Amino acid sequence: MPIIFVCSVPFGGGERLAKGLAAKLGYAYLSREDVVARSNECGIPVGKLEVAMIKKPAARERLARLKERYLAVATATICEKAAEGDLVYYGRAGHLLLPGIGHVLRVRVIPEYSQRLDTAVQRTKLNRERAAAFLDEIDADIRTWVQFVHGVQMDDLQKYDFVVNLEHMSIENAAAALCGIADLPDFRPTPASRRAMDERLLQARARIKLALDPRTADADLTVRSNEGVVTITYMPNQASVAPVIPEILCALPECRELRCTVASTNVLWIQEEFQPGGALLAQVNELARRWGAAVELLRYRPDEPEAALAAPVPQAAGTAPRGADGGIEDDVVETVADADRAFGQMLDTLVHAGCSGGGHTVAGSRERLLAAVNPTISYSLVLVGDVFLGKAAAARTRMTRELTRFLADHLPVPVLPAAELGAKLRFGPAQVVRLAATAVLTAALYAVVFTHQEVFLNVLGGPLHDAHPWGAVALVAVLAPLAAALNAGVTSSLLRLLKLE
Repeated sequence: MPIIFVCSVPFGGGERLAKGLAAKLGYAYLSREDVVARSNECGIPVGKLEVAMIKKPAARERLARLKERYLAVATATICEKAAEGDLVYYGRAGHLLLPGIGHVLRVRVIPEYSQRLDTAVQRTKLNRERAAAFLDEIDADIRTWVQFVHGVQMDDLQKYDFVVNLEHMSIENAAAALCGIADLPDFRPTPASRRAMDERLLQARARIKLALDPRTADADLTVRSNEGVVTITYMPNQASVAPVIPEILCALPECRELRCTVASTNVLWIQEEFQPGGALLAQVNELARRWGAAVELLRYRPDEPEAALAAPVPQAAGTAPRGADGGIEDDVVETVADADRAFGQMLDTLVHAGCSGGGHTVAGSRERLLAAVNPTISYSLVLVGDVFLGKAAAARTRMTRELTRFLADHLPVPVLPAAELGAKLRFGPAQVVRLAATAVLTAALYAVVFTHQEVFLNVLGGPLHDAHPWGAVALVAVLAPLAAALNAGVTSSLLRLLKLE
């Protein structure tokens, strides 16, 4: 039988439906409150995390790490409960915790508004107008939370298998209908889906252990598992955690083998303003995944004086220092510029993808930018994105080109304009034409050589060579580079097609 996830908003009837369905089927019942309670026991202040996520966007990178811990605890709690027997879970978006698991039935409950409002009035003791405003506020906060934690819209119905609209259906009838749906073969466990659940549980347990140990709590670690083999990948600038990882995970249940690897390289991405989402971020993530690389963000402000970034971040009087509450301060609203918020969201996205190499900001001349590039980090690529945004288009293009050339002259790594990254990664119609053309020319060259061997041998070592010895030199000087260039073109195109470097 499947794991049934019932997702709804507060006071919407979803909790009653989930409990009724569990009672009808004889399943165990688990709610988000149980997950939150266990998270609090593990030192993850979920309540403060929710408040900070909405009111303190400057702390996005710290929030991203706490979010990963929360996801690990939630996944482990659900998987452990499901391992004991059949399960109904009620929450906001629990179905998003187990992607790729076949025996999961995802149910969205849409409440009837007047009934929901009546329930809210009864429980909160507010009048109807204030209760309606209260519901609007918590709905907005929940949508923000789901977007922050899972990166999707809560109202995206494509994320659900079945939608229950309570406007014309009672909760009892909805539970009866879901009992029949839960018995369909589409949602029954298979050996493959059970193995996938075991892998999810193993990964989550490893992530929890690493998150709770102070030696690895702040490290950007990627945890993967395959048939009981757990692989931990750490960033090059966090190599100090490598010796303690086996010690922390030595007693991990169901782990047959533990492997620790370092991200093979780093990619430095330089830009004036970072905006989350977009094609360029997807391309950089794809490159990081191919190379096993960490992505470091360097926000360059060429038009600001260096002193503009030197002032410390103000802290409200009477608040605890960072770290006293697991990285979340008390409920104090911070004023954050849109650019800083977007930069934090980019770091959040990279942390979530497991490829964050950190980020920092530098202002001033291009020499200051060059000095900010850490010489102890091994970079494989430097990307120069949109800079000089305050200039006109023509001046911006020229100055960006000059900056790229300056960095290429002073850094021992390839420096590439970010706009060209897509062309380097993409294998589209133009690349197909190039592959076909180089393949045809290569075949033609070899065909000419092999069908006229006597002529070529005569030039290289026969009578023609004796009469004109310089001809052999000229022939080799022309054919060897031409053959090498054509072979390189075919090989590079094939490697790009196969997504190999």
